[in-house]
Amino acid sequence: MSAVPNDGPRTRDYSRLESTAFSRHATRITAVVAGAGALGNEVIKNLALLGIRGLCIADRDRIDASNLTRSILYCTKDVDEEIALGTPKALFAARRAREINRDVDVSAYVGEIADLGAAILRRADVVFSCLDNEMARLELSWWCTRLDKPLVDGGLGLQNASSGMVSIFPGASGPCYACRKSGERRRELLRDLHGREDPCWRRQSDDVIATTPLMASVVGAMQVEFGVRFASNRVRADEGRAWEIALHPKPRLDTFSFGRSDACPLHDPVSMITSVVERVDRRSADWAVLDLLAESGSSDASLVLDWPLTARARCHGCSHEWEPLMRRARFRGERCPQCGGGELVELEVLSEIGRSSPWASRTLAALGLPKGHIHEIACGSSDAAPRSHVEITGDLELATVEAC
Repeated sequence: MSAVPNDGPRTRDYSRLESTAFSRHATRITAVVAGAGALGNEVIKNLALLGIRGLCIADRDRIDASNLTRSILYCTKDVDEEIALGTPKALFAARRAREINRDVDVSAYVGEIADLGAAILRRADVVFSCLDNEMARLELSWWCTRLDKPLVDGGLGLQNASSGMVSIFPGASGPCYACRKSGERRRELLRDLHGREDPCWRRQSDDVIATTPLMASVVGAMQVEFGVRFASNRVRADEGRAWEIALHPKPRLDTFSFGRSDACPLHDPVSMITSVVERVDRRSADWAVLDLLAESGSSDASLVLDWPLTARARCHGCSHEWEPLMRRARFRGERCPQCGGGELVELEVLSEIGRSSPWASRTLAALGLPKGHIHEIACGSSDAAPRSHVEITGDLELATVEAC
């Protein structure tokens, strides 16, 4: 993660906001924005204008010329050079947010949302999902539920290019993203999370639904309106809320509530994070799994991985073997590093790592686990074994070393 230098206008008068719900007191919050596309641009812009305390922008993609019809932050005089350089969206958006308002502490993370260290989410007051990938949405929602963080999800193109939806998932006491799905779709998503990446949700049919800057502005503004109010009021809720809007062919706004599904497996009380041991003296690059497990004091402790990890693989075409050490869902989209073939065989998949595992001597970073993460330790072999959670807080110091 990278910090953004302090540049931009030095004088800012917030007096016009003091009589509204977005006064300086109400907006002294920290937010994570996942996704810096059309929706993310609008959410980032609005949060910067309001002058929130802190903002982390996460996105895995790079700027493309097609973004310029829908993403205001990327419309700069030197954008052609940035496109040629392959500048990540998160870094560019973070720079632009800092230019808009230097009062906001802005940082950027380039990578998949599942690889964003949970320590960042834990320090947020509200999380905005501006993602167009159903699997990433589910991964983000699962962590927000475990950490009891409100998640404000935005979506475009539910019916046509002039429609969208905003949903609030309130945290540990309420429903998650998977609760909104049918039982069959929930099973498919969980299978995909454990095995293969799912395509962008807008590509599930042959129809291509365009994203316009108009609906991105509308939905993004609604996300910030509802999200900042929810976070600043410290609302506790057992139900989720959603607003579905259509501007064409007939303008309408529908509001509805939804509850937690009793059949949803992502609300296991054992995995809920109620307390965290912060290790400011440790970093993922030099702390091995064995060292982490030793902290538990249990002889049969094991590191429980968020999602299965493909540890060893073989190419069916050229017989090359290697250690991908990446989430299984991500591995299913990989190709052989030697011949480029796509017929790959998983030789070993890890769901947890115990003291006796040959992988336990590897450092957390060497295993490809996120930096600044909150790791779950099971003190026993049963599903009901007590769990503890350790945060590699020392990694967070690295987040401000390199400027964008």
